[in-house]
Amino acid sequence: MRIGLPYGKSRKVSLEVPDRNVYFVVDRGESPALKDLGGEVRRVLRSPIGAPPLSEAVHRGDRVVILVDDGTRPTPQGAILPVLLGELNAAGVPDRDIEVVVALGTHENMGEAAVRERFGVEVAERVAVVNHDYRDPKGLVSLGRTGSGTPISLSRDVHGADYVIGVGNIVPHCYTGWGGGGKIVQPGVCGEETTAATHWAAGKFRPIRELAGNLDHWVRREVDAVAVEAGLSLIVNTVLNHEDEVSHLVAGHAVEAFREGVRVARRTYCPRVPGLADVVVVSSYPADLEYWQAIKPLDYAHLAVKPGGTVVLITPSPSRVSTMHPLFREGGTWTYEETVGAVEKGGVEDIIAAGGLLIHAQIRERCEVVCYSDGMTEGDKEALGFRHAESPQEALDMALKSQGKDAKVGVLRVGEILPVVG
Repeated sequence: MRIGLPYGKSRKVSLEVPDRNVYFVVDRGESPALKDLGGEVRRVLRSPIGAPPLSEAVHRGDRVVILVDDGTRPTPQGAILPVLLGELNAAGVPDRDIEVVVALGTHENMGEAAVRERFGVEVAERVAVVNHDYRDPKGLVSLGRTGSGTPISLSRDVHGADYVIGVGNIVPHCYTGWGGGGKIVQPGVCGEETTAATHWAAGKFRPIRELAGNLDHWVRREVDAVAVEAGLSLIVNTVLNHEDEVSHLVAGHAVEAFREGVRVARRTYCPRVPGLADVVVVSSYPADLEYWQAIKPLDYAHLAVKPGGTVVLITPSPSRVSTMHPLFREGGTWTYEETVGAVEKGGVEDIIAAGGLLIHAQIRERCEVVCYSDGMTEGDKEALGFRHAESPQEALDMALKSQGKDAKVGVLRVGEILPVVG
């Protein structure tokens, strides 16, 4: 069977799996795209879940902040934001009282050209668009702690707003169960100490395979608590279909609307597979920028592989391992225990990266990883404890050699699929 996989947004790769070895091949579930996205945005803003209509919630003189995700996410911001601005204008809030904050978390700043490409020239010219900087103490304000003790350090731009709207996308996530909802605040517009607390707690969770797709755990509750304390007034979240088109849209309360969106998203992103495979092949798309993003699809793939099995990770990763977190490469072969020990002895400054290393270590405890990537070097892969392959086909052949000629092979066509076994 010849199987094609996305390799970045505009490229594809393929490999051949012997028919006798094919165990499952799954993609996102098919669902129709919304026929009128702009009309649906207006509808959900006028009838949000668990919140008053936007026209009643904002007033002339209010300062409104819109939180948006960056290019590492597939949210169609350029199509949603002009409609949202129009609804705010109609409610009496002029463009001069609206600011768009790019909720970068710990990602790189977006330049002017990237802002225009992602959000549209109209948005860039109508309202101020600023990048969040999680390491700038002058741009942060402390809000104390959550009831569970997580310190809340928040963007001053967000704290000073009368009304805060978060625009994002709902997909599975290896730290918080699902992306979307309050994640636009934490880690989106929080300081380092807040993000470090949630990332470290997620990484320490054992077994890590029980976090993805799960909303009933401490990390998700803390993310939601931070978002509510920060004053996230309303979310607008998309669910994309198998063609990256918006198939569903929710708006409303940061927790209530989000959970309704997750209920719908499960039908698209959680396909059932018959059992654990000996080999699982996964494309990282759309988490393609660097391994800091591609660890998410690797995490989902390891849910469907047997202990001691092999995952074939196919990722372009043009920014290699991690631009913002060099520790992620430096500690790529550390064990779980070694990472915890290094942090407890005070030998690690980047606790956010250390949390990621704990997830990485737990994946490597379960399976070997063969990686095809023309963005990461052979040295990068070695530093992460991966085996290097020159092509997708070679990667599969290496996995079959490792697991035997009768190995069961499963394929996740894209990187946002959360396989449900059984």
